[in-house]
Amino acid sequence: MMGRKEEYQSKLEFIDLNVYVPSNHLLRQINEKIDFTFIYSKMENYYSKLGRKSLDPVLLYKMLLIGYLYNIDSERQLEQEVNLNIAYRWFLGLDLTDPVPDHSTFSQNRRRRFKGSTVFQEIFDHIVKLCIEKGFVTGEVVVTDSTHIKASAAKDKVEKVVVEKTPSQ
Repeated sequence: MMGRKEEYQSKLEFIDLNVYVPSNHLLRQINEKIDFTFIYSKMENYYSKLGRKSLDPVLLYKMLLIGYLYNIDSERQLEQEVNLNIAYRWFLGLDLTDPVPDHSTFSQNRRRRFKGSTVFQEIFDHIVKLCIEKGFVTGEVVVTDSTHIKASAAKDKVEKVVVEKTPSQ
């Protein structure tokens, strides 16, 4: 007898996202080896002691790191990808029903909270440096030119160039 999948998907389930992120996943390895708590002390002066609680700054930096690692260069697209990807949600500490920070949060923070300050970029550069030190990323950048010309490329003529710049440069 041929089986058919019923269309009904609305049911109550208890899900442990930890089960769905493999032990060798890059984000799991980063989460185990990099301590992001230094961000709290660096950001303390940029938040008021009064009013409602803000989004966790570690969550925001981790979200930007996901964009950096997975080549997601649009904050709007990053929001959508985090919304869909279980591993991203797990890394950020978000459950499936938790809202993902809005893409505009990043630009609002840069424009208002960190205006005239380099702390935002300094923290992100430090996170990337930690990832390089732990061997998660090489710090290398692959640059391609999309000009339509006939290529004269050979595997034995590849030139590796080391760029001595920070991620922001």
